[in-house]
Amino acid sequence: MPIKPLSSSTLKGLLERIDSASGGEIRSLNPLSPTSIEIRFSVQDVARGYDWIDVAFRIDGVQDAKLVSDNVLRSLDMSEGITVELTSNGAALAIGSYSGRCDEAPLYILGASIGYEELPFGG
Repeated sequence: MPIKPLSSSTLKGLLERIDSASGGEIRSLNPLSPTSIEIRFSVQDVARGYDWIDVAFRIDGVQDAKLVSDNVLRSLDMSEGITVELTSNGAALAIGSYSGRCDEAPLYILGASIGYEELPFGG
């Protein structure tokens, strides 16, 4: 399944389905190019009876990011899930509850656009 672009309405539905990735796990963080980063989470999907799935978010047109090494990645607290925002200026993804202030999160990516892909759990 290819990356699907996110709009405000599809974003709201996706975040509700996966409970904003609360209690999920960060699987990987991959810079695809100097301006494109993919981050993959394992989350529970409410629409599938809380079965675990993986969701990959790809942020394109990256303007700013605070990334962490792989050993720190595994230790980031996911109890508050993720914040994903779409504005007229672009898109933001942050670990934790950082609505309106994603650039204060321990890990964040700010870019021009964001899309996602649903993947099999642990695949």
